[in-house]
Amino acid sequence: MAVYEHPLHERARLLLRLESVFAQLQQEVAGTTSLRNALRPYNELLDFCSRPELRLDLILELERLAQSLAVWAQSPEANEDPLRAWQFRIEQQIKALREHREPFGQLLRHQEIIQLARGRMGVAGGLADCDLPILAFWNQQAPERIRGLLNGWQNSLEVLQSSADLILALLRDSCAWSTVEAREGRYGAPLDARRPPSMIRLELTDRADYYPKISGGIHRFHIQLLQWLDQGTARAIESTVEFKLGLSAL
Repeated sequence: MAVYEHPLHERARLLLRLESVFAQLQQEVAGTTSLRNALRPYNELLDFCSRPELRLDLILELERLAQSLAVWAQSPEANEDPLRAWQFRIEQQIKALREHREPFGQLLRHQEIIQLARGRMGVAGGLADCDLPILAFWNQQAPERIRGLLNGWQNSLEVLQSSADLILALLRDSCAWSTVEAREGRYGAPLDARRPPSMIRLELTDRADYYPKISGGIHRFHIQLLQWLDQGTARAIESTVEFKLGLSAL
């Protein structure tokens, strides 16, 4: 199945963006023998880390989820074992965040190669070896040494990454799924503003040559299915399409 996600508030959007950059970084670190491709995601992570409220936002979101799980636990229909497992993981993550005293990205801020590359990102070809001798130096090092450097940088962000991963995993796990029809390629529905979901998830068949354009907030969401054309301009679907819709319960 092809999966699409859309955040319904800014905190969820921030977490999905963080996850996207970490996923890109994971791909670069896994098989790279060069620093060049990893410098852009690390600089993007530094932009996230420059937000002074980032750690507090993560703690507040985890506390919100813990409160919601505590309410669920009072229901006689609640499955206690999974709830307790989630509650334990949330408690441990909040503890890790509170014990993490230094600002996120502190190690990266003191890496000369990252800072030099940061000033060259907006220049076409700005990361050429002729402009950054330190990058030329690292590109000629043994792959093991390069991977060791990148792993050290990545490990310094482990608390940030694990916090985002935990919150998103719980939001996804809480999704209530239903099969719906988009008549003439469109589907919309109101949301409970008292308990709005954090994200929408869609599952489309793998063979579909169309994709969803999703918009919405705490009151309502709307989905329009667009067909990909080889000419590069999308066209609205006009037929009825069935797909699976998931709304997070948290």
